[in-house]
Amino acid sequence: MDYPKTSRVALVRDYDKGVELDELPVPPLVEGAVLVRVEAATGCGTDVHIASGGLRHSPTCKLPLVLGHEAVGRIVALGADRVTDVVGKPLREGDLIAWASPWCGNCYWCAVAHQPTLCVNANLYGFGPADQFPSLTGGFAEYVYVHPRSAVVHVPEGLSPALASSATCAFRTVVHAFETVGQLRPTDTLVIQGSGAVGLYATAYATIMGIPQIIVIGAPSSRLALAEKWGASTTLDVEHSTPEERRQIVLDATDGRGADIVSECSGAVPAFAEGLSLARRGGKMLVIGAADPRPSSVSATNFNMRQISVTGSISADISHFWRAFQLLTTYADRFDFDALLGNTYGLGSVSDALVSLEAGEMKPVIVPHTA
Repeated sequence: MDYPKTSRVALVRDYDKGVELDELPVPPLVEGAVLVRVEAATGCGTDVHIASGGLRHSPTCKLPLVLGHEAVGRIVALGADRVTDVVGKPLREGDLIAWASPWCGNCYWCAVAHQPTLCVNANLYGFGPADQFPSLTGGFAEYVYVHPRSAVVHVPEGLSPALASSATCAFRTVVHAFETVGQLRPTDTLVIQGSGAVGLYATAYATIMGIPQIIVIGAPSSRLALAEKWGASTTLDVEHSTPEERRQIVLDATDGRGADIVSECSGAVPAFAEGLSLARRGGKMLVIGAADPRPSSVSATNFNMRQISVTGSISADISHFWRAFQLLTTYADRFDFDALLGNTYGLGSVSDALVSLEAGEMKPVIVPHTA
Protein backbone atom coordinates (compact mmCIF):
# COMPACT_ATOMS: atom_id res chain seq x y z
CA MET A 1 0.00 0.00 0.00
CA ASP A 2 1.12 3.56 -0.68
CA TYR A 3 1.95 5.52 2.45
CA PRO A 4 -0.74 8.22 2.81
CA LYS A 5 0.03 11.87 3.45
CA THR A 6 -3.18 12.79 5.29
CA SER A 7 -6.08 11.14 7.08
CA ARG A 8 -9.66 12.26 7.52
CA VAL A 9 -10.69 12.12 11.18
CA ALA A 10 -13.67 12.72 13.46
CA LEU A 11 -12.19 15.40 15.69
CA VAL A 12 -13.33 17.04 18.92
CA ARG A 13 -11.69 20.45 19.39
CA ASP A 14 -14.28 21.96 21.71
CA TYR A 15 -16.77 19.96 23.76
CA ASP A 16 -19.43 22.60 23.16
CA LYS A 17 -19.05 22.36 19.38
CA GLY A 18 -19.23 18.59 19.05
CA VAL A 19 -17.59 16.39 16.43
CA GLU A 20 -15.98 17.87 13.31
CA LEU A 21 -14.77 16.15 10.18
CA ASP A 22 -11.16 17.23 9.74
CA GLU A 23 -7.91 16.14 8.15
CA LEU A 24 -4.57 15.54 9.84
CA PRO A 25 -1.13 14.77 8.44
CA VAL A 26 0.09 11.18 8.72
CA PRO A 27 3.43 11.23 10.57
CA PRO A 28 6.36 9.08 9.46
CA LEU A 29 6.82 5.74 11.22
CA VAL A 30 9.28 5.45 14.07
CA GLU A 31 10.88 2.14 15.00
CA GLY A 32 8.30 -0.41 16.10
CA ALA A 33 5.25 1.64 15.09
CA VAL A 34 2.53 0.43 12.71
CA LEU A 35 0.28 2.42 10.41
CA VAL A 36 -3.10 0.81 9.82
CA ARG A 37 -5.96 1.60 7.49
CA VAL A 38 -9.11 1.37 9.60
CA GLU A 39 -11.47 -1.26 8.23
CA ALA A 40 -14.18 -0.75 10.84
CA ALA A 41 -14.69 1.03 14.13
CA THR A 42 -17.58 0.71 16.54
CA GLY A 43 -19.21 3.15 18.91
CA CYS A 44 -19.22 2.85 22.68
CA GLY A 45 -21.05 4.79 25.37
CA THR A 46 -17.71 6.23 26.41
CA ASP A 47 -17.45 7.92 23.01
CA VAL A 48 -20.75 9.68 23.75
CA HIS A 49 -19.44 10.83 27.15
CA ILE A 50 -16.20 12.10 25.60
CA ALA A 51 -17.81 13.95 22.69
CA SER A 52 -20.41 15.62 24.89
CA GLY A 53 -17.87 16.75 27.48
CA GLY A 54 -18.97 14.32 30.15
CA LEU A 55 -15.32 13.49 30.79
CA ARG A 56 -13.97 17.01 30.31
CA HIS A 57 -12.54 17.05 33.83
CA SER A 58 -10.81 13.69 33.45
CA PRO A 59 -7.02 13.94 33.06
CA THR A 60 -7.27 11.10 30.54
CA CYS A 61 -9.05 13.26 27.94
CA LYS A 62 -6.82 15.75 26.16
CA LEU A 63 -8.27 18.09 23.54
CA PRO A 64 -8.14 18.15 20.62
CA LEU A 65 -8.79 14.43 20.18
CA VAL A 66 -9.68 11.94 17.49
CA LEU A 67 -12.65 9.92 18.72
CA GLY A 68 -12.91 6.15 18.77
CA HIS A 69 -11.26 3.50 20.92
CA GLU A 70 -12.79 0.43 19.24
CA ALA A 71 -11.30 -0.35 15.85
CA VAL A 72 -9.41 -2.84 13.71
CA GLY A 73 -7.33 -2.08 10.65
CA ARG A 74 -5.13 -3.45 7.90
CA ILE A 75 -1.40 -2.87 8.02
CA VAL A 76 -0.20 -0.18 5.63
CA ALA A 77 3.39 -0.04 6.85
CA LEU A 78 5.54 -1.53 9.61
CA GLY A 79 8.26 0.29 11.49
CA ALA A 80 11.65 -1.36 11.85
CA ASP A 81 11.76 -4.36 14.22
CA ARG A 82 7.97 -4.82 14.28
CA VAL A 83 7.98 -8.40 13.02
CA THR A 84 5.32 -10.52 14.76
CA ASP A 85 2.16 -10.21 16.79
CA VAL A 86 1.90 -11.35 20.43
CA VAL A 87 1.57 -15.04 19.55
CA GLY A 88 4.49 -14.99 17.13
CA LYS A 89 2.53 -14.80 13.89
CA PRO A 90 4.42 -12.78 11.26
CA LEU A 91 3.05 -9.32 10.50
CA ARG A 92 2.67 -8.38 6.85
CA GLU A 93 1.20 -5.54 4.86
CA GLY A 94 -2.54 -6.06 4.46
CA ASP A 95 -2.99 -8.12 7.64
CA LEU A 96 -6.03 -7.27 9.76
CA ILE A 97 -4.97 -6.53 13.34
CA ALA A 98 -6.13 -5.10 16.65
CA TRP A 99 -3.96 -3.20 19.12
CA ALA A 100 -3.94 -2.59 22.87
CA SER A 101 -3.18 0.67 24.63
CA PRO A 102 0.53 1.59 24.86
CA TRP A 103 1.24 0.73 28.49
CA CYS A 104 4.61 2.16 29.52
CA GLY A 105 5.97 -1.04 31.08
CA ASN A 106 8.05 0.89 33.60
CA CYS A 107 5.66 2.32 36.20
CA TYR A 108 4.68 0.60 39.45
CA TRP A 109 1.39 -0.67 38.00
CA CYS A 110 3.00 -2.11 34.88
CA ALA A 111 6.21 -3.54 36.29
CA VAL A 112 5.47 -4.36 39.94
CA ALA A 113 1.71 -4.80 40.37
CA HIS A 114 1.31 -6.37 36.89
CA GLN A 115 -1.85 -4.31 36.37
CA PRO A 116 -1.04 -2.50 33.11
CA THR A 117 -4.58 -1.21 32.62
CA LEU A 118 -3.85 1.11 35.57
CA CYS A 119 -0.71 2.50 33.88
CA VAL A 120 -0.30 6.20 34.68
CA ASN A 121 1.74 6.97 31.56
CA ALA A 122 -0.44 5.60 28.76
CA ASN A 123 -2.08 7.89 26.20
CA LEU A 124 -5.20 5.90 25.44
CA TYR A 125 -6.58 5.56 21.92
CA GLY A 126 -9.57 7.82 21.38
CA PHE A 127 -8.68 10.18 24.23
CA GLY A 128 -6.15 12.50 22.53
CA PRO A 129 -4.22 14.67 22.20
CA ALA A 130 -4.31 15.12 18.43
CA ASP A 131 -2.00 18.15 18.45
CA GLN A 132 0.96 16.08 19.65
CA PHE A 133 2.83 13.26 17.96
CA PRO A 134 1.56 10.88 16.71
CA SER A 135 -1.87 12.60 16.51
CA LEU A 136 -3.73 9.75 14.74
CA THR A 137 -4.69 7.80 17.85
CA GLY A 138 -8.46 7.49 17.43
CA GLY A 139 -10.37 4.82 15.53
CA PHE A 140 -12.87 7.19 13.91
CA ALA A 141 -10.33 7.98 11.23
CA GLU A 142 -9.07 6.65 7.94
CA TYR A 143 -5.74 5.71 9.52
CA VAL A 144 -4.45 4.98 13.02
CA TYR A 145 -0.84 5.27 14.10
CA VAL A 146 -0.19 2.30 16.39
CA HIS A 147 2.36 3.21 19.04
CA PRO A 148 5.59 1.17 19.29
CA ARG A 149 4.61 0.12 22.82
CA SER A 150 1.20 -1.16 21.72
CA ALA A 151 0.99 -4.93 21.53
CA VAL A 152 -0.91 -6.16 18.47
CA VAL A 153 -2.74 -9.34 17.54
CA HIS A 154 -4.15 -10.69 14.29
CA VAL A 155 -7.90 -10.76 13.81
CA PRO A 156 -8.82 -14.40 13.01
CA GLU A 157 -9.73 -15.27 9.45
CA GLY A 158 -13.48 -15.21 8.87
CA LEU A 159 -14.23 -12.76 11.66
CA SER A 160 -15.84 -9.61 10.25
CA PRO A 161 -13.99 -6.35 10.94
CA ALA A 162 -17.09 -4.82 12.53
CA LEU A 163 -17.60 -7.68 14.97
CA ALA A 164 -13.89 -7.83 15.74
CA SER A 165 -13.98 -4.11 16.47
CA SER A 166 -16.80 -4.55 18.99
CA ALA A 167 -14.64 -7.05 20.85
CA THR A 168 -11.78 -4.57 21.20
CA CYS A 169 -13.63 -2.87 24.05
CA ALA A 170 -16.85 -4.54 25.20
CA PHE A 171 -15.84 -8.21 25.00
CA ARG A 172 -12.19 -7.95 25.99
CA THR A 173 -13.28 -5.85 28.98
CA VAL A 174 -15.67 -8.63 30.02
CA VAL A 175 -12.97 -11.27 29.67
CA HIS A 176 -10.58 -9.21 31.80
CA ALA A 177 -13.25 -8.47 34.40
CA PHE A 178 -14.24 -12.07 34.99
CA GLU A 179 -10.60 -13.10 35.23
CA THR A 180 -10.24 -10.39 37.88
CA VAL A 181 -13.19 -11.54 39.98
CA GLY A 182 -11.77 -15.05 40.30
CA GLN A 183 -13.12 -18.55 39.77
CA LEU A 184 -16.62 -18.98 38.39
CA ARG A 185 -18.25 -22.12 39.79
CA PRO A 186 -20.83 -24.25 37.97
CA THR A 187 -23.10 -23.86 41.01
CA ASP A 188 -23.00 -20.04 41.07
CA THR A 189 -25.89 -17.70 40.50
CA LEU A 190 -24.83 -14.64 38.54
CA VAL A 191 -26.83 -11.41 38.25
CA ILE A 192 -25.88 -9.17 35.31
CA GLN A 193 -27.06 -5.58 35.54
CA GLY A 194 -27.38 -4.15 32.04
CA SER A 195 -28.33 -5.56 28.66
CA GLY A 196 -26.16 -3.43 26.40
CA ALA A 197 -23.17 -4.85 24.57
CA VAL A 198 -21.16 -5.34 27.78
CA GLY A 199 -24.04 -7.05 29.59
CA LEU A 200 -24.84 -9.29 26.63
CA TYR A 201 -21.19 -10.23 26.13
CA ALA A 202 -21.08 -11.01 29.87
CA THR A 203 -24.14 -13.24 29.41
CA ALA A 204 -22.45 -15.14 26.60
CA TYR A 205 -19.21 -15.46 28.60
CA ALA A 206 -21.04 -16.79 31.66
CA THR A 207 -22.91 -19.30 29.51
CA ILE A 208 -19.65 -20.49 27.96
CA MET A 209 -18.17 -20.85 31.45
CA GLY A 210 -21.07 -23.07 32.48
CA ILE A 211 -22.91 -20.82 34.94
CA PRO A 212 -26.33 -22.50 35.30
CA GLN A 213 -28.35 -19.59 36.66
CA ILE A 214 -27.87 -16.21 34.98
CA ILE A 215 -30.29 -13.40 35.82
CA VAL A 216 -30.11 -10.37 33.50
CA ILE A 217 -31.61 -7.04 34.50
CA GLY A 218 -32.02 -4.49 31.72
CA ALA A 219 -34.10 -3.10 28.88
CA PRO A 220 -35.59 -2.97 26.30
CA SER A 221 -37.41 -6.26 25.86
CA SER A 222 -35.64 -7.03 22.58
CA ARG A 223 -32.27 -7.09 24.33
CA LEU A 224 -33.65 -9.20 27.15
CA ALA A 225 -34.95 -11.66 24.56
CA LEU A 226 -31.44 -11.87 23.16
CA ALA A 227 -30.08 -12.46 26.67
CA GLU A 228 -32.50 -15.37 27.08
CA LYS A 229 -31.43 -16.77 23.72
CA TRP A 230 -27.82 -16.57 24.89
CA GLY A 231 -28.38 -18.44 28.13
CA ALA A 232 -30.06 -16.19 30.69
CA SER A 233 -32.37 -18.26 32.88
CA THR A 234 -34.31 -15.18 34.03
CA THR A 235 -34.61 -11.65 32.67
CA LEU A 236 -36.04 -8.66 34.51
CA ASP A 237 -37.15 -5.53 32.68
CA VAL A 238 -35.82 -2.57 34.64
CA GLU A 239 -38.48 -0.33 33.09
CA HIS A 240 -41.36 -2.46 34.39
CA SER A 241 -40.16 -3.54 37.82
CA THR A 242 -39.02 -1.96 41.06
CA PRO A 243 -35.76 -2.61 42.91
CA GLU A 244 -37.77 -4.34 45.64
CA GLU A 245 -39.47 -6.64 43.11
CA ARG A 246 -36.15 -7.48 41.47
CA ARG A 247 -34.55 -8.27 44.83
CA GLN A 248 -37.39 -10.59 45.77
CA ILE A 249 -37.11 -12.47 42.48
CA VAL A 250 -33.36 -12.94 43.02
CA LEU A 251 -33.97 -14.15 46.59
CA ASP A 252 -36.67 -16.56 45.43
CA ALA A 253 -34.31 -17.99 42.82
CA THR A 254 -31.55 -18.60 45.38
CA ASP A 255 -33.44 -20.05 48.37
CA GLY A 256 -33.36 -16.66 50.05
CA ARG A 257 -29.58 -16.20 49.89
CA GLY A 258 -28.97 -13.80 47.00
CA ALA A 259 -26.59 -14.05 44.07
CA ASP A 260 -23.06 -15.38 44.41
CA ILE A 261 -21.83 -12.73 41.96
CA VAL A 262 -23.42 -9.50 40.77
CA SER A 263 -21.84 -7.94 37.69
CA GLU A 264 -22.62 -4.25 37.12
CA CYS A 265 -22.50 -3.70 33.36
CA SER A 266 -25.04 -0.90 32.96
CA GLY A 267 -23.19 2.27 33.93
CA ALA A 268 -26.32 3.51 35.72
CA VAL A 269 -25.62 5.27 39.03
CA PRO A 270 -28.27 3.38 41.06
CA ALA A 271 -27.00 0.00 39.86
CA PHE A 272 -24.15 -0.30 42.37
CA ALA A 273 -26.32 0.15 45.46
CA GLU A 274 -28.97 -2.17 44.06
CA GLY A 275 -26.34 -4.72 43.11
CA LEU A 276 -25.11 -4.90 46.69
CA SER A 277 -28.65 -5.67 47.82
CA LEU A 278 -28.84 -8.56 45.35
CA ALA A 279 -25.59 -10.24 46.45
CA ARG A 280 -25.62 -12.94 49.11
CA ARG A 281 -23.72 -12.65 52.38
CA GLY A 282 -20.10 -13.31 51.44
CA GLY A 283 -20.85 -12.74 47.77
CA LYS A 284 -18.99 -10.70 45.17
CA MET A 285 -19.78 -7.48 43.34
CA LEU A 286 -17.98 -6.95 40.02
CA VAL A 287 -18.08 -3.37 38.72
CA ILE A 288 -17.47 -3.05 34.96
CA GLY A 289 -19.83 -0.44 33.55
CA ALA A 290 -19.65 2.44 36.03
CA ALA A 291 -18.56 5.63 34.27
CA ASP A 292 -20.74 8.33 35.83
CA PRO A 293 -18.70 10.31 38.39
CA ARG A 294 -21.73 10.95 40.60
CA PRO A 295 -21.49 9.06 43.91
CA SER A 296 -23.56 6.08 44.97
CA SER A 297 -24.95 6.01 48.50
CA VAL A 298 -24.23 2.66 50.18
CA SER A 299 -23.82 1.39 53.71
CA ALA A 300 -20.36 0.25 54.80
CA THR A 301 -21.99 -2.65 56.65
CA ASN A 302 -22.24 -4.39 53.27
CA PHE A 303 -18.50 -4.93 53.49
CA ASN A 304 -18.04 -6.02 57.08
CA MET A 305 -21.34 -7.34 58.40
CA ARG A 306 -22.28 -8.96 55.06
CA GLN A 307 -18.68 -9.52 53.90
CA ILE A 308 -19.37 -8.63 50.29
CA SER A 309 -16.21 -8.27 48.19
CA VAL A 310 -16.14 -5.56 45.53
CA THR A 311 -13.87 -5.84 42.50
CA GLY A 312 -13.55 -3.29 39.71
CA SER A 313 -12.09 -3.77 36.27
CA ILE A 314 -11.25 -1.46 33.40
CA SER A 315 -9.94 -2.00 29.88
CA ALA A 316 -7.73 -5.02 29.11
CA ASP A 317 -4.32 -6.07 27.92
CA ILE A 318 -3.59 -7.82 24.64
CA SER A 319 -4.14 -11.29 26.13
CA HIS A 320 -7.80 -10.43 26.63
CA PHE A 321 -8.12 -9.23 23.02
CA TRP A 322 -6.75 -12.60 21.89
CA ARG A 323 -9.12 -14.55 24.17
CA ALA A 324 -12.12 -12.49 23.07
CA PHE A 325 -11.35 -13.19 19.42
CA GLN A 326 -10.98 -16.92 20.11
CA LEU A 327 -14.35 -17.00 21.85
CA LEU A 328 -16.02 -15.13 18.98
CA THR A 329 -14.78 -17.67 16.46
CA THR A 330 -15.19 -20.80 18.60
CA TYR A 331 -18.76 -20.03 19.61
CA ALA A 332 -19.99 -18.35 16.42
CA ASP A 333 -22.58 -21.11 15.92
CA ARG A 334 -23.90 -20.81 19.48
CA PHE A 335 -24.31 -17.02 19.66
CA ASP A 336 -25.54 -14.55 17.05
CA PHE A 337 -22.85 -12.02 17.96
CA ASP A 338 -23.71 -9.86 14.94
CA ALA A 339 -26.94 -8.94 16.74
CA LEU A 340 -24.82 -6.55 18.83
CA LEU A 341 -24.02 -4.42 15.77
CA GLY A 342 -26.11 -1.44 14.73
CA ASN A 343 -26.30 0.55 11.53
CA THR A 344 -23.31 1.51 9.40
CA TYR A 345 -22.13 5.13 9.14
CA GLY A 346 -19.50 6.97 7.16
CA LEU A 347 -16.85 9.10 8.82
CA GLY A 348 -18.85 12.22 8.10
CA SER A 349 -21.83 10.82 10.03
CA VAL A 350 -20.13 10.10 13.36
CA SER A 351 -22.36 12.64 15.12
CA ASP A 352 -25.43 10.79 13.85
CA ALA A 353 -23.95 7.50 15.04
CA LEU A 354 -23.41 8.88 18.55
CA VAL A 355 -26.95 10.26 18.67
CA SER A 356 -28.32 6.85 17.68
CA LEU A 357 -26.14 5.16 20.27
CA GLU A 358 -27.39 7.46 23.00
CA ALA A 359 -30.95 6.78 21.85
CA GLY A 360 -30.50 3.05 22.37
CA GLU A 361 -29.09 1.66 19.11
CA MET A 362 -26.70 -1.26 19.53
CA LYS A 363 -23.09 -0.62 18.57
CA PRO A 364 -23.02 1.59 15.46
CA VAL A 365 -20.37 0.66 12.90
CA ILE A 366 -18.13 3.38 11.47
CA VAL A 367 -16.57 2.61 8.08
CA PRO A 368 -14.10 5.47 7.56
CA HIS A 369 -13.35 4.93 3.87
CA THR A 370 -16.88 5.79 2.79
CA ALA A 371 -18.70 9.11 2.46
